[in-house]
Amino acid sequence: MAWGGGGGGGNANSVEAWEKRLLANDPTFTSLHILSFRRITSSELGRVFAALHHNTTLQELYASGHPLDSADDDNNTTAKTLALALEHNRTLKRLNVGHDQLGSNEVLCKILAEGLRKNMGLERLDLENKGLGGRDEQGTSNSSLRWLAEALAGNQGALKEVNLARNKLTDRDMAVVCEALAVSSGSPHGTLQKLDLSLNAFEEAGTRSIAELLARQVQGGLTEIDLSDNEITEEGGRAIGRALETNTSLQRLRMSACMDPPLPVEQGSDEDKIRWDDTVQVLNRALTQDQILEIRTDGDAVLESIAQSLGSSNQTLQELWMDDCNISSVGATYLADALRHNRGLMTVRMRNNQIGNRGARALGAALCNTGAVDTHNTTLKNLELGSNKVGVLGWHGLVIADALESLGLYENQISVLHEALEEHHLQQQQQPPVAASGIANGHSAIAASEGVLSKLAHLDVGCNGISREDYTQLGVCLIKGLLPSLIRLEIAGNGDRSQVPPQQPGDGEDDDQDEEGGSGGGDDEQSAWERLTLRIEEARPNLAIHWKGAGAMQQQQS
Repeated sequence: MAWGGGGGGGNANSVEAWEKRLLANDPTFTSLHILSFRRITSSELGRVFAALHHNTTLQELYASGHPLDSADDDNNTTAKTLALALEHNRTLKRLNVGHDQLGSNEVLCKILAEGLRKNMGLERLDLENKGLGGRDEQGTSNSSLRWLAEALAGNQGALKEVNLARNKLTDRDMAVVCEALAVSSGSPHGTLQKLDLSLNAFEEAGTRSIAELLARQVQGGLTEIDLSDNEITEEGGRAIGRALETNTSLQRLRMSACMDPPLPVEQGSDEDKIRWDDTVQVLNRALTQDQILEIRTDGDAVLESIAQSLGSSNQTLQELWMDDCNISSVGATYLADALRHNRGLMTVRMRNNQIGNRGARALGAALCNTGAVDTHNTTLKNLELGSNKVGVLGWHGLVIADALESLGLYENQISVLHEALEEHHLQQQQQPPVAASGIANGHSAIAASEGVLSKLAHLDVGCNGISREDYTQLGVCLIKGLLPSLIRLEIAGNGDRSQVPPQQPGDGEDDDQDEEGGSGGGDDEQSAWERLTLRIEEARPNLAIHWKGAGAMQQQQS
């Protein structure tokens, strides 16, 4: 690999050196990154492109941020050199060239498109932030985008991934792209699998074009699409959900930050209490229709449409990302109902929403073995619910999800973990509680709990307000054998050092200090967490605990 950053690289990072290695087919020269701040002329780029013509070693070329031709080059010489190289080179797999004004030169884009159409080797084309979006004065889509879209449709090589993120693509632009890809997906030579459309400017109409494309795709079509950070609106999102009814190719759908943010709720209002369900009595009562209508958001409506497809016909989708989509407990419940019948979905990511305790408990119940036929999902392995206002009562509902392998609960309100683990463990084992007031070295593990997150390998509970005492009790559970499959625990950002006095001269880690409480020097909290962690890891040698920075957040803010 070579990095063209300029300065300190010597002759090894000169254009002459790259050209020489390409022409000699240097077997160690498989990747070249020419960083955007590197000074390189279009004619020098042309020399690199010309050396690719017969090269059989370079697999990756990134030259983003550099114009392909100078302003006074009316013949687009460098672009023609690249296009010719693409026609003949079958070794290059990943390509990213051009700067953020590439799309404004339609002649140049047409030349580049011809090379891409005839190329037989590229697998990944990165056109992020190349100025391809927008409309001209007549309101038609940019011709540069049309040339490139048609090239993608006509490519009969190995192209699998295309990145069109950050191009300000409009609704009209998406119609052009989808029209071209519809032709490609119907071709026996079509190989495109991944399409990144994130951070663009299309809205409902553009999303409908995408939905129409997806609805017609069967096995062999797109397997992954990213629509994140676009204003797709509720109706556009529901169209995507309906498209999943007939789509049998898409495996990964990412549509984060596509809904309007939630309206602020006054603290302590009745609506707030309904949303967060902070008592068992409230949680045990089903929501009324009026409450559902009051809570239901546009994100819930979109998730309902997706869930209907997942719960009925679609068993192909494996991964769903809906971070920042204004989803409440109502939407989480729609998804939970679908999971009882779906056997395809393996990963759900819904960070920074508002599912609360009720939504977390609904999802946990769908993943719990109740003994009933066709009501227990064992396929979902990864669930990410960071920043969702989930509290201790929500955690009680999640610990019964016996098939989960990864659970993310970063920045929620779960200050106590051990009580739910012990309670459900005792319920299932039907044995009296094991007394444990602290952690002792050499404590032997007992039989692990069955069905209490028994397959969980990764747990993230960072920034949940977990105290040192609660961490101690969690450690007791871990040493006793609960969470038997856990190999990674993320618990940083907890603890509280804000009330601990500064360390005084002569204070040290060997002071006589009760590690479960009491006061000491300024390092008391940090050293106590460290000792607890070491003892847990001694008893569970396969478990790695990431705790560094415990209490640091509170300390910095105090």
